[in-house]
Amino acid sequence: MIRISATLFAPIALTLGLFQSSLLADAGHKQTAVHHGGPSGPATVKVELLPSESALVAGQESPAVIRLTDPKGKPVSFKGLKTAHTKKIHLLIIDESLTDYHHEHPVPTAKPGEYKFTFQPKTGGRYTIFADLVPTATGKQEYARTDVEVQGEKKPLDESAGQLAEVDGYKFELSAEGESTLRVGEAKLVKVKVTKPDGQAAGNLEPVMGAFAHGVGFPSDRSGVVHVHPMGKEPTKASERGGPELTFHIVPEHAGYMKFYVQVQIGGEDKFAGFGFKVSEAQPVAPASATTAASTLTAPQKQFMEHYEMVRSSLAADDLPKAKKAAEILTGAKDVPAPAAAKIAKSKTIKAAREAFIGLSMQAMKLAANQPGYFVMACPMVERGDWVQTKAQVENPYMGSAMLQCGSVKK
Repeated sequence: MIRISATLFAPIALTLGLFQSSLLADAGHKQTAVHHGGPSGPATVKVELLPSESALVAGQESPAVIRLTDPKGKPVSFKGLKTAHTKKIHLLIIDESLTDYHHEHPVPTAKPGEYKFTFQPKTGGRYTIFADLVPTATGKQEYARTDVEVQGEKKPLDESAGQLAEVDGYKFELSAEGESTLRVGEAKLVKVKVTKPDGQAAGNLEPVMGAFAHGVGFPSDRSGVVHVHPMGKEPTKASERGGPELTFHIVPEHAGYMKFYVQVQIGGEDKFAGFGFKVSEAQPVAPASATTAASTLTAPQKQFMEHYEMVRSSLAADDLPKAKKAAEILTGAKDVPAPAAAKIAKSKTIKAAREAFIGLSMQAMKLAANQPGYFVMACPMVERGDWVQTKAQVENPYMGSAMLQCGSVKK
């Protein structure tokens, strides 16, 4: 009999690019970072791996069935799930050693809420299964989690993976943009270069589930998961090819070892390249010095910053009408002229408002320099994409809810 423990899970580990291509085009960005399910939230769906007549055994392929239920215990039907990157259910499965990763797609059975798939674990011990879903009830991507015991010799945690991987003669090399150190809370662009067995660049990556690659990461304790797709144009035809470079946008949320798998398809076969890297603790934000502890802003300047914050928070919440209303107040200020505010107030799209917000932010950064209570943030996805806010937790006005936590404290 299979021993099961189930729990609800809110995704951690990494914050990632959440825009679909069409949304990013509207946001005015040069590249796209894609997360298939939109803004992620706490799990509302419970997942269970149903007991079977025979136990799961390392090295043996076995049929398996999961059951999905809503908060009231009712079955979640196939119609109750939205399609995300060509599939309604993505099962991301990893063992204790972080060396045996599976990406499965269960299909409906005759019983509502029950879905079947086949699973062949390579090792014994505890496996963690994350069900990556978009329930129609919430419209948001979420993860539900369950654990299962597999009979056989289990392996200890393996932290030997580095930035190079080889699969069937194909070489995969991972590198991080700028400073190689990854830190908690800091956005980072991570690139993976793929080379063919003959040493030539691999520009023959085939579409797999609506993307040229899938990146899935796990912290060492398997307490979280991330499912990201490479930046850039997504394939719309089976004949399209990607590579040789894949770029992923990540923001680590936990220090320590992280295993990151990149799945590509070549010649109709899936290939999984596993990378490992250390994530450092976040750098502390230095407090204001004694000489700048007191604000030197005038009353009109303080009012400007207050209304600027209203514009920023509204854009972060994807609320164009509210952002325009706050900007309109700024256009009437005589003591602190704000020409960029007029552009925001007249904007017909949130894309235009966000473009104009760059100019307004440049003005705000000058006023906030060396003032207590303000944080200058940086967005790696937007040229000159800095902004000011009054709290240290990132709320990106250029990306909104799709990539709300994209960015880091700059000053």
